[in-house]
Amino acid sequence: MRLWLSGIGISAAGVPDWETAKAIIAGDRDFEASEYRYRAPELLSGAERRRCPASVKLALDVAEQARIMAGLEGTDMAGVFASMTGDGPIVTRSLETLADNPHYLSPTDFHNSVHNAAVGYWAIATGSRHGATSLTAAEESFAAALLKAAMQVLSGDVPVMLCAYEVPFLPPLDVKVGIPVPFGAALVLHGEPPAASLASLDIVLEEGETAPSRPLRDFWSGVFDTNPAARAIPLAEQIALMEPGETPVVRVGAVGSSMLTVTLAR
Repeated sequence: MRLWLSGIGISAAGVPDWETAKAIIAGDRDFEASEYRYRAPELLSGAERRRCPASVKLALDVAEQARIMAGLEGTDMAGVFASMTGDGPIVTRSLETLADNPHYLSPTDFHNSVHNAAVGYWAIATGSRHGATSLTAAEESFAAALLKAAMQVLSGDVPVMLCAYEVPFLPPLDVKVGIPVPFGAALVLHGEPPAASLASLDIVLEEGETAPSRPLRDFWSGVFDTNPAARAIPLAEQIALMEPGETPVVRVGAVGSSMLTVTLAR
């Protein structure tokens, strides 16, 4: 399956956007560790910004980065959003309330607890009437989402916004889930070459290989090993570093018994 990429977004502690990530990956800028700060999505109304949870802020942040780079309107795209856990803080708070005093369960928390909250906010805010999917495949959620987005973009006639995001759980569930820091990434994918393409992606499922590609830069290792959405990092690194004529190969993750492998070209 061959796709084309026209937009990309990244958000992590110390890496607020794709331009910063690209400069760090290329060695033009030093990575500076810092505490992550969620940004209120500008495409939401004031009331929606106040009640949207951390996962939605992260997902819409990277989705807007990718959309703006691609030069598209949200109404022109379908969406595939992926998360292993959804919104950890909302889940933790809701479970505590149900255990202590279920009559006081927050209607807003209940509204935001569903796994498709992020893609729902995105579709409503952008006005997209195209297909919108929310999926999880545990640690391999990004690989599953990329395969789903590829099939959707090749079987349809509109670009697809692929967004992967994970936020930490609160105590005491944090020790069980093991996602210490937020990470989000988004890609705008096309079935035909767009006017401005960052790269083409040839996607195949290969038998035999079991280990995904790891980041090239050491500072990514911690988030890569603990945040499933960070499986997007090796792909992002190769996009940032790839020269014309090069065809780097990235093993994204397992889908069933196969490895989803991407060959990039510019």
